[in-house]
Formats: sequence, C-alpha cells, structure tokens
Amino acid sequence: MKAVQVPNEFAHPLFFREGEVIEVKEELAFPQMMKNVPFYYDITAREPFPWDHIEQSIPAVLQLWNEEKTQLEHCFARRDRRAARQPMIRGLSYLLSCLFWLNGKRVNHVRRWQEEISTLPVKPVNCLERLQFIFDRCDVYHSFIQLCELFEETAKLAYKQIAINKRMTR
Repeated sequence: MKAVQVPNEFAHPLFFREGEVIEVKEELAFPQMMKNVPFYYDITAREPFPWDHIEQSIPAVLQLWNEEKTQLEHCFARRDRRAARQPMIRGLSYLLSCLFWLNGKRVNHVRRWQEEISTLPVKPVNCLERLQFIFDRCDVYHSFIQLCELFEETAKLAYKQIAINKRMTR
C-alpha cells in the first residue's frame, strides 16, 4: 500500500479535496487505475506517458468509458441519479484525460479546467460550454447524453490524429 499526495491543482469538488492523500493498494494494468483514482497517470506522471502514446492509451480509456456508459444507462433507466453520480464523475475524468492526451499533454490543472481546455487546439465544438453543463449538473440525464456525445466526437478526433501521426512516421 502506497500513499499518494494529490497535488492541489487536482483539487476540485467533484474529484478531490484540497490536501487529500489517496491510498493506492496495488498498481493495476493500464488504464484500470483511472477507475479507482481519477487522473492517476497525470498525477503520478510515470513513464510511459499516456499522452505520448495516444494510439494505445485513448482506445483503452474509451473502453473504460464504454463500461461506465453501460452502467449509467441502467442507472438513468431506473431514474437513479444517486447511483449515476460516481460513474458520471469517473466518465468526466476519463474525458478530460482523453482531451489533454489527444493534444500531447498531461492534465495539469483540474481546478482551472476551463482555462486549460481553452488552450487545447484539438477538441470538440463548443467543448467548454458543454463541459460546464456537465460539471454543473453531473448527475442528470442530459449531462449523460452530452458526455456521450463529447466522447464520440473526441474519439473521432483521436482516431483522425492517430492516422495523421502514422502517416507522418512513414
């Protein structure tokens, strides 16, 4: 068991309290640690960096999202907002990681996420406004729909970027 101090830049009411220390029992295979600790790979910043290998990391995180999405569909079908809250927060953290990694960067600052995302060159249309809606109401069905759409658009952008990267390395 290892204790990890969460940097204050990651302190946000949805994810971590300021000064929080998280206990990591054992390191799981990539990207499973993200299920237990949001932004785990961005906080620990150990090689290989997922933002340097988006052709492996983003599809793996998209698979994690698909698992959460299935669970969320059941929660919202039962109108159980309380049960939907934690999977939605995890999904939101996956999306933020994907957006930064897609742009070759690690997530540096969750507290000022709007400023950070506004500087990213590759992102879905109206990304900031749509994310703000989800941050404000993360446990409502319309936020789930918006998160699904943002994931679809981010996945398309990622696969396009992966294809471009492959062409450039030939």
